[in-house]
Amino acid sequence: MKLLIFTFISLVFFGTQTAYSKTITLTTEMSGELAFIGADGTKNPTLELEEGDIVELVLQNGNGGAHLITVPELNVKSGRVDEAGEKTTVKFVAKKGAFTYFCPLPGHRRLGMEGKMICRHK
Repeated sequence: MKLLIFTFISLVFFGTQTAYSKTITLTTEMSGELAFIGADGTKNPTLELEEGDIVELVLQNGNGGAHLITVPELNVKSGRVDEAGEKTTVKFVAKKGAFTYFCPLPGHRRLGMEGKMICRHK
């Protein structure tokens, strides 16, 4: 009975929508052009999220060159990865809109390290 009351109160105060955790891993690549590679092998994939998602963005160094990732409009900036296999993780809450993610190190964005992030309303 106490559990039922707690559940009812939680729904009233916090609503029925819940945020979902989403982990996205992007691996850096420097063969031919610079790029972020998604889990399915896509270069600079469009990241599709829903507003309110709790996102864990993992950047993995796949080539041994220095990289990081940023989404300025969402105040997202990872730590730097310098060694092949090194990882860094940044967490944030998705906000509705279309954004660009990229590597802000000199020349990296111009050479191809950028992609789109689309956050839709639930």
